[in-house]
Amino acid sequence: MRNHSWSVRIDVARIWLVAIAIGLLVGCTTIRLVGDYDKEIDDGVTALQRKTETHLIKISAVPGPGAAPYKGTENFYQVTKVEVSSLRVRADSTSRNSLTVRMLDRLQNNYERLERMHKEGLKVAEIPDLRGALNSQFMAILTFELAKRRGDTPDEAKALLPATKPARDDGGKK
Repeated sequence: MRNHSWSVRIDVARIWLVAIAIGLLVGCTTIRLVGDYDKEIDDGVTALQRKTETHLIKISAVPGPGAAPYKGTENFYQVTKVEVSSLRVRADSTSRNSLTVRMLDRLQNNYERLERMHKEGLKVAEIPDLRGALNSQFMAILTFELAKRRGDTPDEAKALLPATKPARDDGGKK
């Protein structure tokens, strides 16, 4: 009888040791719901934002409230299409990266809208709103990538918040 009692205790101890080992292994495992941080996407989106801001400043330099001329800006739209497409292909090649892909698709759609508006007669007064919308998209993509780099759980709702307004150099007077 005593041998049977010790045998049961040893079996119970083994079960507990196996359970603890499994618990430790599971506890040390991280589950990634999104793809890894990609420096190329981070750098590419940052460069696109810089090019876009330069473009918007250039086309808004038209004196008066008239339309910003489209002629001479065709290269900007061609280059941005290629760059966003390249970033999208890169993002799509990484597993669990569909949110980044969707954000890049939206950015591409908005570049196409901007070009269409520009061809049809983009008013200089419309440029600040377009700048804010595009900067919101850039911030969403960059916030998401930087969260991946830190290992945070990205919050899509927070990433899509509107951009903060830049400080005005006129003392707040219009």
